[in-house]
Amino acid sequence: MSYIPKKGDLVYLPSNITLIDNFQAKKWISVDEPCLGVVLTPNVNNENIYHRVHVHGNEWYVRTIDTMEVISND
Repeated sequence: MSYIPKKGDLVYLPSNITLIDNFQAKKWISVDEPCLGVVLTPNVNNENIYHRVHVHGNEWYVRTIDTMEVISND
C-alpha cells in the first residue's frame, strides 16, 4: 500500500531529485542533500503525479514517488 500524505504532513525528500515551481518548469532546484518538506497540496489536480510542498523557504512541486513518509519512533 502506498503512502498518501495529507495537507500539513511532514515528508522526507531524498537527495538527487528536482523540485519545480510550476508545470512549465521555468524555475527549479536540485536537491543535493536529503531534506524535509511540509505538504501544502497532496495529489495536485487529483492526480497521483505531484504534491505541492513547502521546502527551502518556498513552495515547490515534487513528484509523488520522490516523497516518503516521516515516521515517529515514539
